[in-house]
Amino acid sequence: MTGLFASTLFLSASLVFFVQPMVGKLMLPLFGGAPAVWQTSLVFFQAMLLAGYGYAHLSQKLMPPAARLIVHFGLLGAAMLFLPIALPATPAASDMTTDHQVWHLLRTLFTVAGLPFFILSSTSPLLQAWFASTGHHTAKDPYYLSVASNLGSFAALFAFPALVEPFATLRQASSGWAVGYGVLIVLIGVCAWRSRQWSRTSSVSSPVGNEPPAETVKVSWKTRGTWLAYAAVPSSLLLGVTSFITTEVASIPFLGILPLGIYLATFVLAFARRRWISIALLQRLLPFAVLILGYQLYTESTHPIFLIVGFHLCFFFGATLLCHSRLADLRPAASELTSFYLWMSFGGVIGGLFNALVAPHLFTGIHEYPLAILLAAGLGGMAKQNPDLKPWLGRRGDLIVPAGIFIVMAMAAWQAQRSEWLEPLPRRVLLFSLGAVLAFFFKERSWRFALCMAAALASQAFLGSLHGKLIYAERNFFGVSRVTIDPGGKSHRMVHGNTIHGRQFLDDLKRCEPLTYFHRTGPLGRIFTIFRGKPGKARIGVTGLGCGAIAGFALPGDRWDYYEIDPAVIRMANDPKLFTFLTGCARGLVTVIPGDARLRLQEAATEGYDLLIMDAFASDTIPLHLLTREAMRLYLDKLAPEGLLAVNISNRYLE
Repeated sequence: MTGLFASTLFLSASLVFFVQPMVGKLMLPLFGGAPAVWQTSLVFFQAMLLAGYGYAHLSQKLMPPAARLIVHFGLLGAAMLFLPIALPATPAASDMTTDHQVWHLLRTLFTVAGLPFFILSSTSPLLQAWFASTGHHTAKDPYYLSVASNLGSFAALFAFPALVEPFATLRQASSGWAVGYGVLIVLIGVCAWRSRQWSRTSSVSSPVGNEPPAETVKVSWKTRGTWLAYAAVPSSLLLGVTSFITTEVASIPFLGILPLGIYLATFVLAFARRRWISIALLQRLLPFAVLILGYQLYTESTHPIFLIVGFHLCFFFGATLLCHSRLADLRPAASELTSFYLWMSFGGVIGGLFNALVAPHLFTGIHEYPLAILLAAGLGGMAKQNPDLKPWLGRRGDLIVPAGIFIVMAMAAWQAQRSEWLEPLPRRVLLFSLGAVLAFFFKERSWRFALCMAAALASQAFLGSLHGKLIYAERNFFGVSRVTIDPGGKSHRMVHGNTIHGRQFLDDLKRCEPLTYFHRTGPLGRIFTIFRGKPGKARIGVTGLGCGAIAGFALPGDRWDYYEIDPAVIRMANDPKLFTFLTGCARGLVTVIPGDARLRLQEAATEGYDLLIMDAFASDTIPLHLLTREAMRLYLDKLAPEGLLAVNISNRYLE
């Protein structure tokens, strides 16, 4: 009995988490490789998971057993109409990448995989509820079966990039998934038959000791709120750390999948029958991890990147395992199993929606990730306090002490910035050390410690960025774009993530001189020296606008087409208060074409460009869909005979 249910849960979860990277790759040519695409996809799958858990809960509470089975197998059969999973026949429109990208992506995801994912999401709580109704000796606590489910999720998540993607096409992978789905329907049918057969011939074990029967146990709203909190914070952390890694290193599938795999592994460890890592140990280590991450965020350190990423992932693992272990300890009786999973899923959706949809409208910077780190620090310590601790200032101290730290650090930061005391990086190191020492005194009081760290990080607002004084910032689906005056006051910089995407002198005599990657003695300058040796007017295409610096090479009679997906970048490059390469320096005809470069280039004339420059970047990485074989064939198709293709492959971390 246990083996049957565990095997079915393993296969169901494998299909659920196999479809996520598969659908993500299907979306790549349409929506590109921006970190927000994967984040939005995660939120969609979380929402479908919530819908599946909601259906499982309502069907168990409102329908008689026979009706439940009829409805469930009807939905399982209806989902087969979506198979094999593939993109809709309607061709992608370029405006899908320029206007309301989130809603276009969500609609496409629902069309492609909505019903199959929904019905599969309900399998875990439904099968555990069915198992709880049997007379098996472990039926009163069926939560351990979720370990099989999470192991299946974990295995499928990494099987796709490691074993399937290198050796099979998407069509083959989708067909194999459809076969697995058919096998699952058979296994679910066997589980339904076995559970009903066992329920008729066995009686459920009576409660042990003086515990009330499961049916009489009521869950308070306070407990439900606690479930929400312990589920929402790890979900927000998941999207935050994924965005951090894919923005700062590279937006490649493995780096997007890695945090999700860690997230699933914490469920396996938290709900296992044996606790491998104790809550007490995690609580002791958590403040030290928060200090390390706080240092990196405060100093804006970027090297060594793989050590920094390692610290972020270690914190994510520890904080998420702590929250999920608390969830496991708070699980109710089997009669409330579907309710527990429903509220837990609701918390996950809240965390995901906050990062993907609310935060971009609420903040101009990436503040939701530090906020989730601090919430994890506060929630993680919500255990029994040390009875020997003196209640210094009582609960009022939880607000008074952080406020004092903020005032002290803000004044120190303002004075240090005003007097230009020390270089920017050593200045930040010393200031954060002051805040860290003050906060660490209260590590035994989790919320006071978290608020003290929040005060220390908030004082960063009184320091200029390492890229200089901020004069403009805008956040959207594609991330945060900023314009700063460099610390020397000689130029404007366009910055995305922690990467400079263009620079322009403020001096009128030097204003039209291309800088950074594009200076005249650099690689692009040498390319133009060769290119200008050909007679005739030039037709030039550029993917990625930046501040428009490459337009400094334009000559009278040239025709330039810039392809740019980010409307914020287009606005910045065309604002003469920020940059004037387009409005005052380009001597040819320059047209900015909004939308994804790969989709918009398909509309361009065959052999229409003499020079095609590929310079599209998200932070420091090229969007992956612009580097595929299909993309390269497109570029070559748009080049004139003997035309040149120039690809910017610079990256701080990858070869």
